[in-house]
Amino acid sequence: MPYRIETNNPECPSGYAVVKESDGSLVFCHKSRREAKAQIAAIEANENYRALPKIERAESYKPTQEMKAEARRGLEWRRLYGRGGTEIGVARARDIINGALSYDTVLRMRSFFARHEVDKQGEGFSPNENGYPSAGRIAWALWGGDPGKVWANKIISQETDRMLANSNTVGLHS
Repeated sequence: MPYRIETNNPECPSGYAVVKESDGSLVFCHKSRREAKAQIAAIEANENYRALPKIERAESYKPTQEMKAEARRGLEWRRLYGRGGTEIGVARARDIINGALSYDTVLRMRSFFARHEVDKQGEGFSPNENGYPSAGRIAWALWGGDPGKVWANKIISQETDRMLANSNTVGLHS
């Protein structure tokens, strides 16, 4: 489903609106064009994945120890500071710590990281900055942090390559 970015959308007067082309509905209003483009990329990647033929893939994917450490850190920070992340982020941290994630969860992780990459520019995201850890830094940790982002992107890239190879193979022999 195609999407576009509008700068003159009445529901998003001072930002960049991501709009569904089929019906003109507002998906989300962003502060920057970069954020809007990241959301469109995440939405389209998810839709493209769902359109591919179903093939065998792992039942679950095992998070790395670094991801688990970040998730634990995020839960601890959230407990200490009373901020950062949502209940979904807390659930994701627990999923990561428990050690088995579905492919749909890996897709949601990639989408989260694409939408929230901009949080890294906010004050308090990095050590030695005022307000560290910021709510954005805590949320980032709940989802597995930088190790989680690298891991999710790697799995999706591998699975996409495998699905496309199998799709091409099926097409050649049909």
